Amino acid sequence: MKNVPGGACRYSSSVLSVAECCVRQVAGREEWDALYGRVATPSMVQAWAYGEAKVAAGGWSVERLVFESAGRPVAICQVLVKRVLGLRVAARINRGPLFLAASPDEAEVRAVYGALRRCWRFGLRGVLVLAPGLAETEAHRGCLKAAGFRARGATGWCSSLLDLRLDDETLRKKLSSNWRNHLKGAERGGLCFDVSTARNAVEWILARHTENMQEKGFSGTPVAFLRELQRHAPDDFFVCRALQDGQPVAGMIAFRFGRSAEYFIGWYGPEARQAKAGNFLLWHAARAMRAHGCERFDLGGYSSSDGYGRFKQDMRGTEYRLLEEWIAF
Repeated sequence: MKNVPGGACRYSSSVLSVAECCVRQVAGREEWDALYGRVATPSMVQAWAYGEAKVAAGGWSVERLVFESAGRPVAICQVLVKRVLGLRVAARINRGPLFLAASPDEAEVRAVYGALRRCWRFGLRGVLVLAPGLAETEAHRGCLKAAGFRARGATGWCSSLLDLRLDDETLRKKLSSNWRNHLKGAERGGLCFDVSTARNAVEWILARHTENMQEKGFSGTPVAFLRELQRHAPDDFFVCRALQDGQPVAGMIAFRFGRSAEYFIGWYGPEARQAKAGNFLLWHAARAMRAHGCERFDLGGYSSSDGYGRFKQDMRGTEYRLLEEWIAF
């Protein structure tokens, strides 16, 4: 491992060797996209456009890392970095690193997280907050502890994946009976579906999102960030709407990354519940993402303790839970 003043690790031109794993900075977007395309189940928040949007919206810079073992890449990672007066004070990794192998063995996981932890061991790189891209298992917790990370106490990401390689008949059979009945009712009620990447549709959903935050008093994903995400990936930023008599009663943003898409932001008007527009919208959004080349549709995270979480669970996709957040100094 090459050290720099104070023992901090640089990614720029040096290679950081830790046991059998080395870390280097990605050469550029072409290399990142090629490696990201090899990840079996990529994460939206690790997509190139997501990182660029965080930078453009302000407050962050981004570093992209490649982890190599015996000269071959085994994992990649996008790191968001917070600076004050030019000095690094904190970094965040969300749902990463991403392993190229669909099921990396424990030795590979330990090597990658060990390499990552060593980059923060000397104290001049600020705090690293890590929401690992690892399934919630005791074996994976052991890997994090062995590497020197400490659990932070924040709950990990939980969501569900719909397999869009299945046909409509198979997917509908997997729905819970109650969910399927509500979908049938919405279809009989005459709802129509619309999907668009056009500017007017984008402005419509951003206005609804702003109103929703103001009316319900919560701070959701900033509109400035959503604008930047759409600007950096205009062909992947889809606005889906359920229409009743030509008027939108529900809408959402579905973001495509590689062969996957994720439900990102949703809005439901006062008529949506009675019209069962949520069932209609989510079902047809998944079908639309399949038509746009996606093989997986992520339902966008949820808690099984609330009604909306149970609503998503009743689509009966493949649920997954990631480890809680961890921290390193």
